[in-house]
Amino acid sequence: MSECLVSGIDANELARLYNTPLLVYDLDRVARNYAMLKEATGASIHYAVKANGNLAVLTLLSGLGAGADVSSPGEIMLAERAGFARGDVMLTGNFLSDEDISYGVRSGVTFNFDSLNSFRRAVRLGYRPGLVFFRLDVGYGKGESKGTTLAGEESKFGMFLSDALDAYREAKRAGAEQFGIQAMMGSNVLDADYFLGIGRRLKEQAEQIADEAGVEFSYYDLGGGFGIPYRPGEEPLDLGKLRGLRDIFGGSLIVEPGRFLVGDAGYLLLRITEVKRKGSKVYVGVDAGMNVLMRPALYGSYHPMIACSGGEPVKVDVTGPICENTDRLATDRELPLPKEGDLLIVLNAGAYVYSMSSNYNARPRPAEVVVSGGEHALARRREGLEDLVRGNDVPGIVKNSLARAR
Repeated sequence: MSECLVSGIDANELARLYNTPLLVYDLDRVARNYAMLKEATGASIHYAVKANGNLAVLTLLSGLGAGADVSSPGEIMLAERAGFARGDVMLTGNFLSDEDISYGVRSGVTFNFDSLNSFRRAVRLGYRPGLVFFRLDVGYGKGESKGTTLAGEESKFGMFLSDALDAYREAKRAGAEQFGIQAMMGSNVLDADYFLGIGRRLKEQAEQIADEAGVEFSYYDLGGGFGIPYRPGEEPLDLGKLRGLRDIFGGSLIVEPGRFLVGDAGYLLLRITEVKRKGSKVYVGVDAGMNVLMRPALYGSYHPMIACSGGEPVKVDVTGPICENTDRLATDRELPLPKEGDLLIVLNAGAYVYSMSSNYNARPRPAEVVVSGGEHALARRREGLEDLVRGNDVPGIVKNSLARAR
């Protein structure tokens, strides 16, 4: 194609101004996604910071009225920097260290405890329960891969009903004043009926806990997992059906979307470095791989791609420069045969891309740019080689070790 657009802006111009690899986020689309999900569910929306922690994106969502779902001290800090109100930040961690818990206590966030033991440790560390949540495993989940289905004994998250009963009884004895309950059971689910089913299970088990533990629930948290289509032929989540959540929970529902808000608002711009034929295979090399986009190597995930070229369609493997044979962004993908120097745009790159990236093979992380209303601006500078050694010291004992080795 002669022109490749990213949110109405020429991708070649963005690549010229900011270089590649480059992540671009459409803020207007994020705002639309937020409005659509809020209107459908009637819920309080707590954005899952883990999906994309860029401060520009976080500040936008904070300004729209979202809360924050965080899982670590680092994410608490990001939420604070972006202006989220302390009372709108919920820490849903698992296997947290004492240092993690203490940071949350000092920050004054709402805790959603993954286990009774973590609640007990928090109390020992100075936590005084006001509003307290526990994470329930209702026994059923769904995800795009085995690793993203978050239910049952094979899931490390949450607790079953009998343990949750003990947790709420103990929290009540410890002086908790308000109670919430959360269940996050899957990831990237496109079936609206699934969320209605999980909602009914959560409500039923919560009613049993309320009756047996003598507590009253002020909030029900359905977690996240609201999906977006990645593969050809996939239908988007039916937001009209999600209105049924209003009938189950009324105005007491919290949801924690990440991908749904930011996933399809992100684009990864890559420069083609080499096209190599090896037997019957055609490899298209690009200037970033699993160091930036981990999901295909980790989960076998699929990301749509646009080749900004006009060649004849051919089946190719798109691979990055990382020294791993699993460094494939796409396998047997039909694309117009690119030329070296062409651009390739990876779609649905707004969630779990930069936040899962690494410096593997000593590759600096890419820049991030935001666009809105036809304007664009740098939101995070590109790492340089010096960033790879920032904070890295060579202590004096290295010389001693060398002397002994000689």
